[in-house]
Amino acid sequence: MSQHDLRQREEIVIAARAFARLGYMYGFGHVSVRTEDGLLITPTRPHFLHQQPTDLLHCNSSGSVQSGVASNRPIEVFLHLGIYKSRSDVHAICRTHAPASSAIQSIASVPPIRHGFGGITETIAVLDETDLIHKPEMGTRAGESLGSSDALILRGNGVLTVGSTLGQAAARMWSLEERCTFDRLTPDKKISFSRKELEARKHWYDAESDRIWAWLQHVGAF
Repeated sequence: MSQHDLRQREEIVIAARAFARLGYMYGFGHVSVRTEDGLLITPTRPHFLHQQPTDLLHCNSSGSVQSGVASNRPIEVFLHLGIYKSRSDVHAICRTHAPASSAIQSIASVPPIRHGFGGITETIAVLDETDLIHKPEMGTRAGESLGSSDALILRGNGVLTVGSTLGQAAARMWSLEERCTFDRLTPDKKISFSRKELEARKHWYDAESDRIWAWLQHVGAF
């Protein structure tokens, strides 16, 4: 295993551990990164807090496990594969049950951008299905539902964010939960950023995303 591959595996495990420590991932949820022939993804066992880089599964584009314990393959591997197939710009996915974000059940319930980092995850889509994504065709529909958005709400089944890098996908997950939590804490204040205000704040989002990812790596450190 090259140093690059090892570091990539370490970052996946660190991201999953950070989200587990924050209460976004329990026994469910997964982090993945695109590979040339498929993906690397966190397994169902051991628990996220105990996973090591060597525990990760390497699956090909059909979902077959190429390395790792095949019985630990997540049911929703086809969710990740479907999104990678539909979005060539996506190289990482964070899939969690972050509580405030998971409470969103429709486009109408997506909170406006009106505080801090919420606009880092600017565009949000909703998949209007409650079944687990356990077949390739279901993964295809999920990718279609995501479209060009930064995040996808799986109605009744958590949320995922995507990114061109794992750091971006992870920062978007944290920012989405911050946006939704702020909305729940201040339900009577629905004034959103104007387009001009959002554009002014966007100027800082790349730097803030880097800082969020650096902090998440600290939270999830070995």
